[in-house]
Amino acid sequence: MNKKKRAGTNITEAKIVEAAVQLFSRQGFKATSTRDIADLAQVNEVTLFRYFPQKSKLFSAAAESRLGRVRMSRELQQKLATDAAISETVPMLTEFFLGNFCDPPDLARLLYVASFEVLGANRLIREHLGPHFDAIRAYFERCAAKGHIRNVDSALATVSLAGMASAHQNYLWLFAENDKEWNATEVASSYSEFLLRALRCTPTETTSTDS
Repeated sequence: MNKKKRAGTNITEAKIVEAAVQLFSRQGFKATSTRDIADLAQVNEVTLFRYFPQKSKLFSAAAESRLGRVRMSRELQQKLATDAAISETVPMLTEFFLGNFCDPPDLARLLYVASFEVLGANRLIREHLGPHFDAIRAYFERCAAKGHIRNVDSALATVSLAGMASAHQNYLWLFAENDKEWNATEVASSYSEFLLRALRCTPTETTSTDS
């Protein structure tokens, strides 16, 4: 009986969290009510509040459900740790960001909501995404020190890469009037080519280049 009860409890909680993800990512934090979430999850508000007494706690659970899915492949981790050529790492980094932030776009939208509407959410984001950003930033910093890329701010390069990829879907729809399905591999290749051109040193900057 206890096992069945726990299983039912987990299913109910998961339904509430998934409903919260959908509504918070579409409508934002303030415009989404707990009643809206309960209705979508097909539970009553009393049940919702048993699991999440505060709306902010529910948002944290929703964001964490998506943040916890962000994974960097072992191959990419190894490329970064061993200072592999940017011609190898940048395409993989672009695919990493596109895959995690654009398809589906729930996480990117939740991050926007967290940044502008939810106090204290930065800690949760930093906890999950900070190690990935730190590894990429450190990689760019070492590459710049070795003369493999331009002497750019490594944090700025990392944030630019992440921002470009995460905003892709929304800006493509908004400005290019393109509602067609996009191919992640093709998009990653295009962004990678652009970024490699921007990062590589010119002959006047250094004689050391990345092939």
